[in-house]
Amino acid sequence: MIRHLFTSWPILILLIVSSNAHADDSDIIQADRQAVAEANATGDSSKIIAAKEQLSDDLLMEENQRRQDLEGIVIPLVPDGQGHFLADVLINGTVHASLVVDTGSPVVMLTSPFVRKLGLDLSQSNQGYVEVLNGKYKAAAISLDSVKLGDAKALGVDATVLLENSKAGMSDGLLGMSFLSKFHFTLDQTGQKLILRKADSSI
Repeated sequence: MIRHLFTSWPILILLIVSSNAHADDSDIIQADRQAVAEANATGDSSKIIAAKEQLSDDLLMEENQRRQDLEGIVIPLVPDGQGHFLADVLINGTVHASLVVDTGSPVVMLTSPFVRKLGLDLSQSNQGYVEVLNGKYKAAAISLDSVKLGDAKALGVDATVLLENSKAGMSDGLLGMSFLSKFHFTLDQTGQKLILRKADSSI
């Protein structure tokens, strides 16, 4: 009796594991598995193959995304020769900006020449003054629809536009904490790279 009980445990465990194997599937994967089941029911080999291929593609995509979330998105940086590092950033999905990665800036800061490329209307923006290392400048507060750095994207990012020419030698502006704080980030100056991870993922 005891031997029979012990030998049946692996079967019981296997049944439990099998019943919960797909419990954490995303909506996309659940839909793919349903499509496979429906294709199997029809017996149509072409539909079965297509459904299984779609499931395989989506599983691979989600696995790659999980790995990326864990390992982080690596962004190569370009030194500007003045001790700063520049990143190529896509603003509002339309215009690329060369921004200095600045963890000391509370917000993304953009120069007025660059903002003109975006075609933004600043007439209704709140205006005031901001201080940068070399002085105090008139500025406007705006919200950017999106800021994308490599595969890392943030929506509704607060930004400041310098309405006067800065003597700080900025290219298009600064990539500040209103974007960076949306991620766990590591600035590797020796390796000249920025590593971004989702704020809710493991570091």
